[in-house]
This record gives sequence, structure tokens and C-alpha cells, in this order.
Amino acid sequence: MALTLLFIGCGNMGAAIAGGAAAALPEARLVALDPEPERARSLLPPGSAVEIHATPEDLRISPDLILLGIKPQSFAGLAPEVLSLLAAAPVVSIMAGVPLTRLTSAIGHARVIRVMPNLPALVGAGMSLGCRAPGLADAALDALVAKVFGAIGRFDWASDEVAFETANPVFGCGPGFVFAIAEQMIRAAVAQGVSPGLADGLVRQTLFGAAKMLAEDARDAAMLKRAVSSPGGTTLAGLAVLEAPNALPALLPRTYQAAQARALELAALS
Repeated sequence: MALTLLFIGCGNMGAAIAGGAAAALPEARLVALDPEPERARSLLPPGSAVEIHATPEDLRISPDLILLGIKPQSFAGLAPEVLSLLAAAPVVSIMAGVPLTRLTSAIGHARVIRVMPNLPALVGAGMSLGCRAPGLADAALDALVAKVFGAIGRFDWASDEVAFETANPVFGCGPGFVFAIAEQMIRAAVAQGVSPGLADGLVRQTLFGAAKMLAEDARDAAMLKRAVSSPGGTTLAGLAVLEAPNALPALLPRTYQAAQARALELAALS
């Protein structure tokens, strides 16, 4: 029997995941619940077979898996009809800052998984990390979740929710940090006399190429760095500034710590 997946919330990320699931599970029935069906449809890949409904009363399904992709602040106001659906199937939440304890308490069972996809999932190059509710052991569910999120990039499991939250600044916030670095690289190039348009193109392709090498080359980051650094050359001269004790080696840990502290604050408020 074909699987039925229900997506509650079909915004940018929900639509990306649904589109990936449609490609990874061509025999599955994919249904989305979103109060703005036309907008949701516009976010899905052209020709997508995802069914979209505006209200829970329209649903006549028994889903095998539910993906909860609404805004965290909307969780407390879910309609009783939606809560009854959540109570009857395994649930994957991509809501930031809503811990497993609150999810399992509200849903009424422990077949709950948190997954955090990052922004590049929108272009099929995301990094998604999952964590299971304590005591949940379901190999078939694990495989299904990995297949759905593997369709929008790479997927991995955290050992528990503490490890999940600790890793979030690295991959969840990481794209924002990379974009900030790109922005500063462009500004620095322009300050050196490179035209803005050329600087933008050079930095985009440089970061893309470097990321592609990290993804596909067996060498680690340190080895790749050495490969581009000729003795006495220009790269080493720049790295001497970038890797000074009070520069990148001090700045990145502080950046991660600030993001982690804010994540803990948000979790306490949820």
C-alpha cells in the first residue's frame, strides 16, 4: 500500500521538502494543509502532485507520517481536527525552538522526531539534522525520514536533543555566517578597486567552488587550505591576518556561543 504523507504548513521550507519527497517517493500520496493554498502551490515545483487543502475539514486521510512545518508561535493554536491527526501518526517537526517535551505532551505520543533543515534545502543542497524523542526506536520510520530529507540535501542523526541543539549554530545558522563572510569579501574587494559587479561574481563562484571541493574532495579543510597556500605566497600572507589569535580563531567560537545562547533563550520561551 502506498504511503500517505501530510504536510501541515507549506511555506518555503515545507514546499521544498514536499517537492523532494515527491521525487524520492513517487508512489506516495502527498497532501498539504495550508491556509493559503494558491501561495503554497506557487512554491511547489511545476507539475507537483501534492494535493493542497485549506482547512482540516477537507482532509479525509490517515497519514503514515506528518511533517509539521508551521511557525512555532502557531503551534499552541492548532485546530482540534489537526491535533487529532497528529495524535494518530508519527510526527516530524521542523519548528525551531519547540523541544521534544512540549511536542510529545501536546501531541499525546512519543512517535515524534525533530528535524532542522537549513536554508540551502531550498536549492536541494541542504543539511538536515534529526533527533528522536527519548525511547523512540523505529527503523522503518528512521529510514523514511532519512529518505525524505535526503532528497533535499544531506541528512544525519544527532544522538539526542542536547547534541541536536548544540550543532544548530554550525549548520542551521551556518549559511547566514557564510553569507556574511561573502558580503565582507565583496566589500573588501571593492575597497581594493574591483568593480562591484565583478567582485560579486568572483566571490560567488569562489565560495561555490571551495564548497564543492569540501563536499567532493577526500582531503579535509586543513589539507585543502595548504593546497592553495604556496610557501611565501599571497594566500599565506592573507591567512596570517585571518588566523591571528584575535581574529577568526577567536571570532568563530564567540559567534557560535552567541547563537547557542539565543537558542537556549528561545527554547525557554516556547
